Amino acid sequence: MSFLALACTLIAVDGDTLRCGQERIRLIGIDAPELPGHCHEGRSCAPGDPVASQAALTAASHGMAEIDRQGRDQYERTLARVRVNGVDLSCAQIAGGHAIYRADWDLLGEIGSECGIAKPVKRVAIAPHRTSLRAARPNPTPTSSSWSYRNCSEARRAGAAPLRRGQPGYGAHMDGDGDGIACEPFRR
Repeated sequence: MSFLALACTLIAVDGDTLRCGQERIRLIGIDAPELPGHCHEGRSCAPGDPVASQAALTAASHGMAEIDRQGRDQYERTLARVRVNGVDLSCAQIAGGHAIYRADWDLLGEIGSECGIAKPVKRVAIAPHRTSLRAARPNPTPTSSSWSYRNCSEARRAGAAPLRRGQPGYGAHMDGDGDGIACEPFRR
């Protein structure tokens, strides 16, 4: 894993999102309480005090920052791990009770294992300067993975769809037509 130094002042938008200049950065593996008016009906939102969560992220964001970009989400935010003064901000938010761990938002299992929340998972080799999850994935091999996403919605949220047989995250239960391509935008 490679972290790149940032030359900007980090500003906490809420308990799990930062701004670095014009770039919005969403911390991976966590979900923090939504600010008032942001948790709409029918949406499952993290419990807790959103103001305290934002204040904790603000306090933790001062110092020498490093970023490990891992992709983009549906809102075009950068999905990343961020460290300030050597402290992983996702881990700090979880440890302080200001965010909850979301294994389904921790594609590589880094936050769960490094924050001591989940069992370490088999790591996937990643290029040092990741810009997207799709570009970071190795070529499919039949023995490259023993885990899969629960469903196509989860794979799409992670930016991993479509998935090919043998690729990390692929599961036959998501390949309705059995052609070796799961979560394809249209079936052949």
